[in-house]
Amino acid sequence: MSWRRPAPAQRGIATLEMVLILPLMLLFLAGMVYFGRYFTYYSAAHKAAHDAARYLSTVSRREMRMQVTGYAQVPALLLAQNIAQQETAGLHPGPAVIAVVVDCLPFSCTGLALPDKVRVMVQMRVADELFAPFSAAFLGEEPLLLQAYVTMLYVGQ
Repeated sequence: MSWRRPAPAQRGIATLEMVLILPLMLLFLAGMVYFGRYFTYYSAAHKAAHDAARYLSTVSRREMRMQVTGYAQVPALLLAQNIAQQETAGLHPGPAVIAVVVDCLPFSCTGLALPDKVRVMVQMRVADELFAPFSAAFLGEEPLLLQAYVTMLYVGQ
């Protein structure tokens, strides 16, 4: 008769595998959530810049030449900037503010000359507030810069 020794029980192997894999899975989860949030904010910023540029590109010639005493910019630019700021008001990218820059190309929008193109830029820094301890090792402490540019032809000419 042959005596066979029973195989040792493999208790705890699943726990060991989980301990080895869990940190890696948390890093993947943190990256997916952070960049999902980043691209959602980019989409909203790009839409806000597009809407402001679209408005500004269709402003009449008379409004683009209008000058208001005490302002360095045409009032239509201030309204376009307000459009982009209102559309990005619901975003909370981090402690920094959301900057909206409206510009005319090739000249500045002072009301003295009509532009060929109009450009709107929405800029913000997106911080990872949810998984900061995990993502700081890979992304650093500095929030990522997000810039959305939209340039359109001015059709008033």
